[in-house]
Amino acid sequence: MKKLTQFSLLLLALLILVTSCSSTKRRDEQGPIGKLWHNMNSHYNGYFNARELMTESLLTLDEQHVDNYTQRLDMFPFLEVDNPSIVGEDMDIAIEKVAIVVKKHPYSNWVDDSYLLVGQAQLIKQDYESAEKTLRFMVNEFRPRPKRSKSKVKKGSSSAEEPEEEEYVSRREVESNPEQERRDRLRARKEAQKERDKINKEREKERKAKKKERERERKARLKARKKGIRLPPVKRDTSAQAGLENEPDPIEEEEADLGPVGMISIFSNNSDLEGEGEAYGKKAGSYVAKHRPAFQEGRLWLAWTLIKRDNFDQAQIILEDLRANRGTFADVRRKAMAVQAFLYVEQEKLEEAIPYLEEAAEVAKERNERARYHYIAGQLYQELSQPSGAASAFEKAIAARPNYELELGARLNLAQNAFLSGSGSAADALKKLERMAREDKNIPYESQIIYSMAAIALRSGDKEAGAEYLRRALASPSAGPVQQLEAYNLLGDLAYAASDYLPAKLYYDTTLTVMAQSDDRYAAISQRRDQLSGIASALQDITVKDSLLRIGRLSEDARNQWAAELFEQRRAAAAQPINPVASVGGRGPVATIGNSEFFAYKPSIVKKGKRDFERRWGDRSLEDDWRRSSRTDRDIFSDPGDAAGSNPDDTDPQMVTEDEIKALLDGVPTTPAEQKTMEVKQAENWFNLGREYRDRLENNPKALEAFETLNRQFPGANTEAESWYYQYLIHKDMGNASKAQEFATKLAGQYRGSKYARLANDPSYASELLQKDSKLMRDYETAYAAFEKGDFKTAHELATKGRASLLGQHPLKSRYALLLAMTTGNTQGRAAYIASLRQVVAQFDGTPEQTRAKEILRLLGESGARLPGQAGALGGGFKESMKELHYFIVVFDKEDTDLNAAKISVSKFNAKYNKLDRLRITNFYIGKNNDVPALVLRRFKNGTEAVKYLKNAKEREQEFLDAGKFSYDIYAVSQSNYREILKLRSVEEYRTWFRENYE
Repeated sequence: MKKLTQFSLLLLALLILVTSCSSTKRRDEQGPIGKLWHNMNSHYNGYFNARELMTESLLTLDEQHVDNYTQRLDMFPFLEVDNPSIVGEDMDIAIEKVAIVVKKHPYSNWVDDSYLLVGQAQLIKQDYESAEKTLRFMVNEFRPRPKRSKSKVKKGSSSAEEPEEEEYVSRREVESNPEQERRDRLRARKEAQKERDKINKEREKERKAKKKERERERKARLKARKKGIRLPPVKRDTSAQAGLENEPDPIEEEEADLGPVGMISIFSNNSDLEGEGEAYGKKAGSYVAKHRPAFQEGRLWLAWTLIKRDNFDQAQIILEDLRANRGTFADVRRKAMAVQAFLYVEQEKLEEAIPYLEEAAEVAKERNERARYHYIAGQLYQELSQPSGAASAFEKAIAARPNYELELGARLNLAQNAFLSGSGSAADALKKLERMAREDKNIPYESQIIYSMAAIALRSGDKEAGAEYLRRALASPSAGPVQQLEAYNLLGDLAYAASDYLPAKLYYDTTLTVMAQSDDRYAAISQRRDQLSGIASALQDITVKDSLLRIGRLSEDARNQWAAELFEQRRAAAAQPINPVASVGGRGPVATIGNSEFFAYKPSIVKKGKRDFERRWGDRSLEDDWRRSSRTDRDIFSDPGDAAGSNPDDTDPQMVTEDEIKALLDGVPTTPAEQKTMEVKQAENWFNLGREYRDRLENNPKALEAFETLNRQFPGANTEAESWYYQYLIHKDMGNASKAQEFATKLAGQYRGSKYARLANDPSYASELLQKDSKLMRDYETAYAAFEKGDFKTAHELATKGRASLLGQHPLKSRYALLLAMTTGNTQGRAAYIASLRQVVAQFDGTPEQTRAKEILRLLGESGARLPGQAGALGGGFKESMKELHYFIVVFDKEDTDLNAAKISVSKFNAKYNKLDRLRITNFYIGKNNDVPALVLRRFKNGTEAVKYLKNAKEREQEFLDAGKFSYDIYAVSQSNYREILKLRSVEEYRTWFRENYE
């Protein structure tokens, strides 16, 4: 018997081996063992490993995503991450694994799942176009076919009955049989018609039943009304409208796992396999013993992809079909509800999205997912100014028992809603939030709570209190990047609304340092910051020059007295002990060190180092340059505890020297000539300020205030005529005709014949100027046309004549200069051509003509061309070599940059993202006086790897080198080009070459 069993096992192994060697058979030629082998290998080998990679990648994206509870939450965070490239490599590996499944096991049951996983991976990578192509192919290729009913056969036939056809078959796997396909189509058409008739009868039956129920309710209400009884309103079941009429009642779980934050659960398609739900139109457990088709899941993901590609109409058709079809699986329909809400949210159809969000929350299986949908519904109610609906939604979010951060966000919104709905005052809401901020469990969220207090104060109209709360939120140790971003942005908006433009610009600067460029608000804030740049610069310069002029007009004794007092104040401030807690924003060094993984921060090592120091150097005071070899002051031997110390009671103050006073008064205009020069610059500042107010911000009142200050403080300034013309235009725009005429008359009287006087008093003069500009442009076009025809001599003559007719900084001057350079090259040869191009580069900085001249020089092999009057080369001896070993250099703008801190930051970044590359960091100095600090990272095997590192460093700027602490430029550089930079002692020449060749 034992031998027979062994023989059977051997025979089975032989059969498996034979069937495995014939993997290219058609589907209908596969035997049961062959099918089992293909299904087992495809499922538990390639597909299983790919799914594991997918799960790990989703967890990684979940950890990377940080919810901003002050903004509308993302429904599906994995679709909204800023940098999906962190899982890009894993997604590529997963795609490769399922591609092998499709290639080696084309007839297994897991081919459709493999294509679905490819589409999911592409969507996660945000490659929406490829994802759409893959999923469209999947749903077209693996569309289910209708079952063939069993039919009896005539006597004498080889089989008693015809086998039942499989539920779905890929069209590419079945050999074409036109006659059979025709019969299948006819049978499918008949069965579809029967199913439609059946559905219509059921709907008609339900309609009649509902009609009877409504009639019965109406009669009951009439009867009750006659008796004076008021019945409560009848709550209608809307699940049928939402497509969930057959959804089984959810099972209440007392202690279920929290689950993910609404990310992973959307991928699970095994709920019905485990018997926890029932498929619509299917018997429970119908896919326990066999594979479930991925067709419906594929259509759902296709709709998802279409939404991300703004193809809302096609996505709507798919989602409506999934929700209305009685054959849709339960888990797919639940997901379809959430995706339908996502579709409306993306279209900003908030009212339509709310019912689907609430329905998706009711049928969600995970706590956090359920709470997340309720929370978003509450936010949408807030945006629609419906505080009662928002309060109900937030209460449901809290009742779902989600993670504490989401629960806290819901409670904060409830506090605000009580004030907005009128059920409570702003003072009550602020007291409640103040108590929450003092609770120990809320210490890590103190900044978030205070920010909510600021929102309540601002909505109540108290802007000063709101701004103070925002500053408190920023000063809190718990202030993270999200709270910093929102607080700085809101402070900037408040300052901007109050026309306090200098603080507004500074707040916007800080906001942009912590805001990701992918943020929808980035472009608008950046544009506003740029609008305020000129105004802020003028205001800062005005403040400084006013102070310098005020000091310069003092008597010499008063100036010296002021300088001496300032010096003493600075000396006293420098002598104050540094508060280590305040220096780190109140966090305290112990907490910072305790959370660090750096080996030198271990308490045992710190204590040992302290003991070793004291054993060798004694109990020395905490100060710089404590080594006696580095000390040059007279108190070198007067440290506490030294035998040769001086009398401790000797506290004679040091006198301020004359050199120290002169250093403080450096830049103060003390002579009438210096004061006059500064007054001229100050007048220009006031004029520029007024022009910026009008042209940039269209703030006419502020512009008038600046121009009036200019005319009052600096009468007869160089820009007086233009300032009067601006005031003429502003009063004209504001409808103040008499005031506008007053300035026109002043221009005609004092500046008769000037351009501004004629513009204000002669309406036809503006058209003359336009005609003149048009003629100048036509002259240039004539000269350029001659150049294009090859008549270089004529073109040169016309260009010379045309440039001579231009006055001031006319924009055509750079064009004429480049045209003259090109005509010179064709008439006088290469040397003259290169010299003229260098002249263009030197004279017209930042213009398109300068860029074009540099490109021509590079094509001529003169990328290192010298600027006129310079001995060095513009581009050095740089050469392109992407295959060469590459370095990465960081060049800092400030001489006093802490290179050790910079190296630590970069090292942590490398340990996190480039651990296997073993990059070495070295600091060096460049510049004429070796005063420019820099870091070099060695090394990358080619330019592609270096550029990849460069992009990663730019995308993760806060982790690489915080731009708020360091000011720097970064470059990828080949080994040979790095040597050229060291020879030149500068990166100025390399910067242009780098942008042309790497960016």
